[in-house]
Amino acid sequence: MWWEYYGDAVISVATLSAMLILLFIHFLITKSKRGLIIPLSISMIGYISFVRGIVFIRGWNGTGWIVYGVIIMGIGLLYYLGVGIYNRYK
Repeated sequence: MWWEYYGDAVISVATLSAMLILLFIHFLITKSKRGLIIPLSISMIGYISFVRGIVFIRGWNGTGWIVYGVIIMGIGLLYYLGVGIYNRYK
């Protein structure tokens, strides 16, 4: 259960989950979904990698998955924001 993990793990997973949920809600609300599906997919892949590293592969072996997931999710978020800003001012 969630209380078996350290507080920082729960906080980090909750923060990234909230970010991904907000991204998904924005994706559902927006009219032009054409360019946003790829950044959303990249963000979801990064989130899954992060959760795999922090929950399923714990310890030093999971650190690589955690870092890999955060980097990929960050790239997806920046890409999503960049496409959104480009489409708005285009």
